Amino acid sequence: MPADTVLVIDAGTSALRALSVRAGGAVAPVASEPWPVFVPADAAPFGREFDAAEIQRALWRLIAAAVASRVEIAAVAFTGQREGIAFIDGRGGALCASPNVDARASAEGMAIDAVHADEVYAVTGHLPSLMQVPAKVAWLRAHRPDLAARVAHVLPLVDWLAMLVTGSIRMSRSLGVENGLLDVSTGAVPAGLLARLGLPADAVPPVVADGTISGAVAHGDLAGVPVVLAGADTQCALVGMGAVEPGTAGIAAGWSAPVQVVTDAPVIDSEKRTWTGVHVVPGRWILESNAGEMGRAWDWICAMMDLDAAEAERLAAAAPAGAGDAMAVLGARAMRASAMNAGVGGITVPLPLVMSSPERGHLLRSILEAAAYAVRANLEQLEQVSGAGITSLAIGGGMSRSTTFTRIVADVTGRPLAVASSPETSALGAAVLAFVATGRHASIAEAVAAITSGRCTLRPAAAASAAYDDYYARWCTMSDAFERMSEL
Repeated sequence: MPADTVLVIDAGTSALRALSVRAGGAVAPVASEPWPVFVPADAAPFGREFDAAEIQRALWRLIAAAVASRVEIAAVAFTGQREGIAFIDGRGGALCASPNVDARASAEGMAIDAVHADEVYAVTGHLPSLMQVPAKVAWLRAHRPDLAARVAHVLPLVDWLAMLVTGSIRMSRSLGVENGLLDVSTGAVPAGLLARLGLPADAVPPVVADGTISGAVAHGDLAGVPVVLAGADTQCALVGMGAVEPGTAGIAAGWSAPVQVVTDAPVIDSEKRTWTGVHVVPGRWILESNAGEMGRAWDWICAMMDLDAAEAERLAAAAPAGAGDAMAVLGARAMRASAMNAGVGGITVPLPLVMSSPERGHLLRSILEAAAYAVRANLEQLEQVSGAGITSLAIGGGMSRSTTFTRIVADVTGRPLAVASSPETSALGAAVLAFVATGRHASIAEAVAAITSGRCTLRPAAAASAAYDDYYARWCTMSDAFERMSEL
């Protein structure tokens, strides 16, 4: 029998992980390595940076763990965070590695947007510029000119990890777009725009379609095994949820909550509210309206209350819909790409406390409900921007493990909600591309059918949805009030 397992290297926001995925969709964790992130002295307090040497060692430890598991591996697929970037010298060495939470280039990004925002958004489909490569290069030139002069290539973090294994420098199309290095409509390098932003076009490495075999493992026990560039984790998550056709949408409910709908052509919002990206499925694009912090907010409230996930889930499930009128605001009502600034939020409770006496379960449930309200608001925005209805909705990611949360999402949105067979939807999607690339499955459609067969669908309860309509209207009013407070 040929090997039927893909080793997925997932460079997520919280950790670098290895997972094995079988052709039928069974996912198993192999190993995990915490990110070696530090705050560089010249980029404090907002800068974040990786220890590149330690990342390389961690990557090979993950591969060694996969070898030790004695699973026969058909391919290694790389996916992960979208805005992570590595700056490479002429010999392929990493001069600087920047994670997706690195905000050191805020001033440079604002300077770019003050002059070029319209063009940047029209070409790349993304704003603000502070997280994209041209702003980070501008920061390097201003603060580390000697290092900046040695940069030969800028490479998405995920594709850099693949380069460490294969020795071949290639960039996946979806990650190129996410980092402001490619035209979202054509896939070409926008040489004119990059030149105006101070980035030479020859710094962009050769581009390949997502799902391309970029080479093979160069040495070790997996030497000769094909390596697949699977691209952006959120787009891979869509595949893992079965969202591959126009009109299908998915919620990658992890640390944050990208809400994305698949389109058959790029859709650019005239009001610059949403993001436009390239899907990892050929001939498809995505329109995104991000619902903001989700898993991060849930972890925060659990830690604040000194609760483990199981106890927090039990308390939230026991609280009534509407959380006893406790209400949380975790960000803007809906995403606005051109105005993604720091704000204020909070959890409100009815007064006087002697009458309401909110309990832990109410506050916990208010966090889950706030996340669901944000999902609904961003879904509505996607339909407004795209001018088309969403035909189906799926959810995956770590928060999809919570049966309380998925039930709340179905009731708040009033839509049937397909819950992925595994929360590891990015790994599933990356494996789909690898199985097709290596010939295990004949097409993406065939591979998706195989891996999504175990998902279940939650249908909204009419009475709960009607009640949540009222709560949602109140939350929208409160969210707008908090946004006005942020402007004071």
